[in-house]
Amino acid sequence: MTMTNRFAMFAKTTMLASAAALVLSACSDKATSTSQNTDGKRTSYEVSTDHALGSVDAPITVVEYASVTCGACANWHTTVWPDFQTKYVDTGKVRFIYREFPTGNVSLANVGHLLANCAGPDKFFGMISVQMKRQNQILSAGRNVKAEYVALAKSAGMTEADFDACMSNQEQTERLQSVLDGGVNAGVNGTPTFFVNGKKEQIFTIEDFDKTFAPILGEPVPTDETSEKTEN
Repeated sequence: MTMTNRFAMFAKTTMLASAAALVLSACSDKATSTSQNTDGKRTSYEVSTDHALGSVDAPITVVEYASVTCGACANWHTTVWPDFQTKYVDTGKVRFIYREFPTGNVSLANVGHLLANCAGPDKFFGMISVQMKRQNQILSAGRNVKAEYVALAKSAGMTEADFDACMSNQEQTERLQSVLDGGVNAGVNGTPTFFVNGKKEQIFTIEDFDKTFAPILGEPVPTDETSEKTEN
């Protein structure tokens, strides 16, 4: 059975794959499970369908455009995100937004992002995190790839029938298309891409974020020497 037949139920999302393929060639090779903020309040940098973590009153809003099949995204979420969350999100300094932008294996990215959305708002970030951590396992699953996703769905309390229904959910598909269009219009051309208070930044490491955030927070901008002392 081909991948196309295996995910025939996902045909409605081919518009996402086609749009992404025109904009992106591939992602460059450059988290822990948690619940999102669902109080209904938004910062001026958010839209109503965003998935957010952290205080709405945080002085910094970070928007990440990422893909669950992008190697660089998996690297960031498994190596940088834990420190980022502890240092900035949990302390009320940063409001963090994840926006889906399929790169890498676009078809599977669409599957993974749909699944995370269908799992529900309280489980969205957990589903993104586990896909980042299991990325190599999922991408190398071959003909067993649907079983990988069904297992993820079941871990979120869904059934295989729920998963199948999710893959043909028109409302969720249209939402993903809207997020993709928004990213393209904002100048996103690879993943991960970060915006800090609405400004696109070329940042990746925790040190990059420290230097970018310091002026906004009214803190001294750390130097390489400062970072070395902190580490020691």
